[in-house]
Parts: sequence; C-alpha cells; structure tokens
Amino acid sequence: MNKLLSIFLTLALTVCLCGTALAEAAVQPAVIEIGTAEELAAIADDLSGSYVLTADIDLNGAEWTPLGTFVPLGTEGDEVEMPNPEYAFSGSFDGQGHTISNYTIHQPQGWCIGLFGCIANADVGNFTVVNAETDGTVMVSAVVGYAFCSTVHDVTLNGATVTAYASEMSAEGMYGGIVGAGMGSLITDCTAKADIVIPNNTANTGIVGGGLEQTSVVNCTASGTVTAGDYCYGLGGVSGCGFGAEQFTNCVAKDVVITAGEGCFWIGGVTGYAGGYEDETFGVPVTVFTGCSVDHVTFNVADGTETGDIVCAGFYNEAVAEAYGAPFDAPSIYVIVE
Repeated sequence: MNKLLSIFLTLALTVCLCGTALAEAAVQPAVIEIGTAEELAAIADDLSGSYVLTADIDLNGAEWTPLGTFVPLGTEGDEVEMPNPEYAFSGSFDGQGHTISNYTIHQPQGWCIGLFGCIANADVGNFTVVNAETDGTVMVSAVVGYAFCSTVHDVTLNGATVTAYASEMSAEGMYGGIVGAGMGSLITDCTAKADIVIPNNTANTGIVGGGLEQTSVVNCTASGTVTAGDYCYGLGGVSGCGFGAEQFTNCVAKDVVITAGEGCFWIGGVTGYAGGYEDETFGVPVTVFTGCSVDHVTFNVADGTETGDIVCAGFYNEAVAEAYGAPFDAPSIYVIVE
C-alpha cells in the first residue's frame, strides 16, 4: 500500500494545488461542437478545449484511445502524483444528454483507462455511455480513469464490463464504472450499471468510483457486480473507498453482488472504507454519510469476513501508525446520518 499511503499523507498540499499550479487549465476557448466519432477522437489534439456533444455517437465496437494521459507534473515530491495539464484533459465536455456507445479499450498493462484517461481541473458530464468494455492495470473505468481536482456529473453508464489485470503497480488498483481514481474531485448525479472483475492482491473497487481520495460522491446510484480475487481490500457497491471525502450524500447501492475471495477486507454496501481526522491541520476531513442506503446488496465472501451495509471501516495501517503517530494511530473517522 506504499504508493496510496504516500498520496494520503500529502493530500492537503495536493488539493491546495488544484487551484494554483493547474490554474492555467481554467482558461477556456470558444465552444467546439462534437457530432461524429472522428470529432470525438480529435479532442486529443486540444485537451484544454470546451466541447459540447451535438449527436449520439456509436463507435461500433472500435478500439478507443483514452482522451488524456497521466504524465507527472514533476519528478520530485508531491508533483510526482499530480497530472501535467498539458497531457491530461483539462477542459470541459458537456454531452447535452447524448449517448456514446459500443467501444472497447484493451490495454492490459495500461494506466488511466476510460473514455477519458486522465482529467485535471476539468468538467465532464451530461451524457450516457452504453456497452463499453475496458481493461487495464491501474486506475481503470469505462468513463474516466483518473479525475484530479475535477467534476464528473450527470453521467449514466448503462452496461459496462471493466476488467483489471495484475502488474507490479496494481496492488492499489482503483477500478470503477464511471471513475477509476479520484483525487480532490466531485462525482455527482451519476448512475452506473457495470460488472467489474479484479485479480488477486488488488484493491479500491466500486461500481461508480474506485479509489477516491478527498472526493465526495453525491446523488449516485450503482447496480451490478464486483468480483474480486484473493487478498483484495476496499470493495463497495458505490465506491471502493472514500478516504478524506467530505460527504457521501444520497448514494444508493441497488441490486449489487460483491464477491470476494480469501483474505479480503474492508467491504461495504456503499463503500469499503472511508473517513478522515478531526484535526483540521491535516486537511483530511471526517466523512459524513447522509441519506445513503442499500437495496438488495449481496455479499459472497469467505466465512468471518467483515462487511458493512453502508461502510465497513475507517482507514488504518500499522506501519503508518508507527511511522507518523497521531492521528494516523487510529482508524479514520466517519459519521452515518440516517
């Protein structure tokens, strides 16, 4: 868990940089209309543009190249974990209620996999995705692989298969239907129906979002399946985790089946684990769950495996507790409001 833990311990600085180091991405040109598959793919030529979808687009089963890639902002310190906006999608995409359908992404060792691979300080939403099949090794979804300091909203995912493959870096996983990994972002008013399959020794998997750090989830509904191998952690109906998220509000896991092998832990109906710390100097807020519910959520897990209807547990790691002390010497804190 070293890579993910290093992210956790630098969250406050990272989120502060959402509006500073990447502020150049906020300047948007004139709106560009997208009405064909070729025009959709051409977004890759101008990743900071402002786009609107003017028609449904059927990609007819074609292999899709994700829009935006993850290239670190720098080579030292916190910048290693942050996307360079020159390579990530940093503009806006308004689907205007249209549908994008029938695409595949097959990159078994690929990072940041989705219709949009990596977005930074971006706004993406208001469209439906139908029948997507994607695979990769880290930060994989059908829609957005990695959302950094961005908003993903009003996305409906209707039928997707997301498959994860093991690699040296896949222990942290981060697999979801709509967002694979989220950092300092917001996911709101989204609905996902997807089947997600992950191998042994991977983690942070949910049907709406996978590994979410300081990323709130609001008014989202999930249905489908999460199928994990042995020794996996952070599995949930809506998200795999929500570490440091301010809120999970009105989130529903409905008709969800979570299957996990031996040695798996932190498994919840809405999210596997979540929470933050009361000491505000750490910049990792206590997570409040309000109006969240489950409806026909089934756990197929080994005997003795702990699960939770809404959330299973707060984050805790012995190595971190020994190295850093308080507040990391106790599980992160979350509150459930009925």
